[in-house]
Amino acid sequence: MNYENGYEYEQEIDLKELFFSILYRWRTIILIAVFFSLFLGCYKIASGLHSQQNAEAVAESREQFELDMASYERNLASYTQDVENLQKSIENQETYNERSVLMKIDPYHKPRASADLLVKLDEMEWVKYPDGLNADPTDSLVRMYASNLVQQLDWSELEKQTGVEALYLKELVSVGTDYSSNMITLEAIYQDEETAELILNEIISQMKARYREFSSMAGTHTISVVNQSVGTITDTGLEDRQKQIRDRVTTYQKNLEDKETALEELEEPSLPTELSKKKVAKEGIKFALIGGVGGAFLVAFYFCMIYVLSGKIHTDEELKDRFGIKILGVFSLPVKTGIFSSIDRWLERLEGKAVRPTDQEVLERIGLNIGNYAGPAKKVLITGTVMEDRLEELAGLLSELLPEIQLISGGDMNREPDTLRLLAECEAVVLVEEREISSYQKIQKEKEAIDALKKPVLGCIVL
Repeated sequence: MNYENGYEYEQEIDLKELFFSILYRWRTIILIAVFFSLFLGCYKIASGLHSQQNAEAVAESREQFELDMASYERNLASYTQDVENLQKSIENQETYNERSVLMKIDPYHKPRASADLLVKLDEMEWVKYPDGLNADPTDSLVRMYASNLVQQLDWSELEKQTGVEALYLKELVSVGTDYSSNMITLEAIYQDEETAELILNEIISQMKARYREFSSMAGTHTISVVNQSVGTITDTGLEDRQKQIRDRVTTYQKNLEDKETALEELEEPSLPTELSKKKVAKEGIKFALIGGVGGAFLVAFYFCMIYVLSGKIHTDEELKDRFGIKILGVFSLPVKTGIFSSIDRWLERLEGKAVRPTDQEVLERIGLNIGNYAGPAKKVLITGTVMEDRLEELAGLLSELLPEIQLISGGDMNREPDTLRLLAECEAVVLVEEREISSYQKIQKEKEAIDALKKPVLGCIVL
């Protein structure tokens, strides 16, 4: 702490004392809070009832409410449907990722079986077409074999052999055509080369089985397998495709979160006060609560500012900390009586100040302290910034306890010149100050006058 001439210039605020000083004013806080609550609540109810008497305003409010409600219902239905669709999409995608063989294939070791099938129209059929024909009639055969091949195949046998549903087998097969060479390219992949070859052979077998059907429609021809091979390749395109498919779940989940958030934030339009007396009552209650809380806060803030800015002493500890003066004794504050006084006593117990020594006990303590601190001093001035009659009364009571010391009282030396004369004649000083009455500024001037005459301050009595 920064002391000069025995007192501290910088005031420190005890937050606990500040807090309880506000709590002790609970009656005023509640009274003001009730006033603000009733004022704002009644004002809101009165204004709401008044607005219901305006036919034009009521009609406008009803029209706007109906528009808002229609918009709300549309958005609600749309968001709900979107959420259901996205949940279903996530479920389907997760099922696909779990069951799909394509998703389990290693793109850097992709087993593949492939074959080229050459379609050739018999020479006997060519005589049916005129010379100089621009179109190749074999193209129609290639198209008939390759078109919708994957969808037209019978997958039941492969389902039994592989244990995989046709839905997941179809995506393992690709079909390409080259009309310039009358070639059909088939490719089948799997997790192992043997099964990939098994799928390819089954497809070729079913294609050849349709030979008679296509011959009757497009003419006699041959379909031959060329360049058939089985092996393992690297396919980075498959890796990209797998990643895109897996990322769909993340995309769906993000979209689902956005839709669910939008659905949660969607608020049903409330009935305007112009159309509902119940809404007027609710608004009145709402504003009454706001007024009560706001009023209590404002009053508490006001008392807080008064506590900090008033410049008055609030506790004996503040006096001791600021001026470095010994505390000779502290008289108890009056016991609060009346209605709900038990709350005040409960606050005192909570603060730890429920014990109240009697005035006689405090006087005896003050007498002992003065006797111990006075030393050789036999003439002691009792002064302070309190009322002069209080000083005289206190000096008389202490004189009975200290017959060996002459105790004289003097009024506030900041106003009474005679007290300064008594100060010069005495050998020591006892200050008397009152909580919430005496100010730091006056005590400081008092202390400066005492220090100027180099008179010792035995301590302070706090009223």
